[in-house]
Amino acid sequence: MKQDLPLSPRALNMARHHAEHAPTPEIREAASRLLTDHELAIAMGRPLHRAVPRPVMAKPRPGPNLTGFLFGMLVLFAGLFVATVLWAHATDVAATMRAQAAAMRGM
Repeated sequence: MKQDLPLSPRALNMARHHAEHAPTPEIREAASRLLTDHELAIAMGRPLHRAVPRPVMAKPRPGPNLTGFLFGMLVLFAGLFVATVLWAHATDVAATMRAQAAAMRGM
């Protein structure tokens, strides 16, 4: 099981670099070997028992989705508005055509 250190991969490489140029020979020797994250953390003074896990993206809370509901209502009302405008236009066109047909019959 891998434990997460509060070090990013870049910070881990930087810590290895600093460990290679450390003033004490023990740390330099440890850096010359292939270090595990745990060994490097201890060598750099960051023991794992004090490590804080990296923050993760917040998960959505369970429960009613108000945003989805409001978006659905907006789409519903927009659809009703468009349908009403189209219905009014169609009835207006039909009435105009009926009036024109009646006028042409009267010629």
